[in-house]
Amino acid sequence: MSFGSLVLAGIAFCAAVSLMGLIRLRSRMRGLRADLAASATTARAESERAQALIRHMRLAAHDIRATGMSVHGHGDHLAAAQHADAPGIATCAADLLDLADSLQTLTLEQAGPRQLREEVLPVGLAIDEAIAVVNASILPGRRNWRVQPELRPIGLRGDRRALRHAISRVLADAVRNTRHDDWIDIGGGRQGEELILTIADEGKGIATPEAAAVRRDSRGVGTRLALARLLVEAHDGRMQIEAWAGVGSRVALIFPATRLMPVLDGEASLPSHSYAGPAPALSSAGR
Repeated sequence: MSFGSLVLAGIAFCAAVSLMGLIRLRSRMRGLRADLAASATTARAESERAQALIRHMRLAAHDIRATGMSVHGHGDHLAAAQHADAPGIATCAADLLDLADSLQTLTLEQAGPRQLREEVLPVGLAIDEAIAVVNASILPGRRNWRVQPELRPIGLRGDRRALRHAISRVLADAVRNTRHDDWIDIGGGRQGEELILTIADEGKGIATPEAAAVRRDSRGVGTRLALARLLVEAHDGRMQIEAWAGVGSRVALIFPATRLMPVLDGEASLPSHSYAGPAPALSSAGR
């Protein structure tokens, strides 16, 4: 065999070896792609299961909280009538609300960025809607609301549903801290470049073993308002909490100047989440 033939045979052999290597590599790559696709499918399925679980937990927290607020309102009504079963019912309501808070806290750990459907609405409208929601949830219990008139015409740019939910959660916590026919004050206004909305309660219902000192973001108040805080922060705002054992609590929702808008009579935008419920029942002294 000539030298040239040997060279050609060597080249052919190397080509054959390279071709087999490429075939094996291609097969390996197909296998890796299949494994990656299977892993991605499994990961998507796990993610969907996790999201479904979170949704169920949120729904459970909402339903349990609604039941807890209703039981709380009935307990208030019975306590006002000095019924013997009122303390037991109050304990049951507190247990239900604590369970709802715990479930809500677990779901917040997985909360992603919130999409806001923004519009300009009067602050007074958001307050009225939140009061109506809370009033309905505690029947036959009752609270008296004092709303500072200067708040009503101030315009706030944000998601109407989210703002209503944030305010109603703070109001519901004030209801939880108080008793039948107690007063809850809603005040604040423009301060410098910010809008400050404050909710203050008389605190007769706060049961804490601590001395009468200010507690900020304590388990007694702060944790219960975690969702409200997230909704306010989604509007570039912040929340401040102060609570005095046996005296009361004060929650401030603070929004920046970029969220403040002028609103004239009849110029508030009509949102997709329209409010069709009854007007909140305010005491004549609270208007």
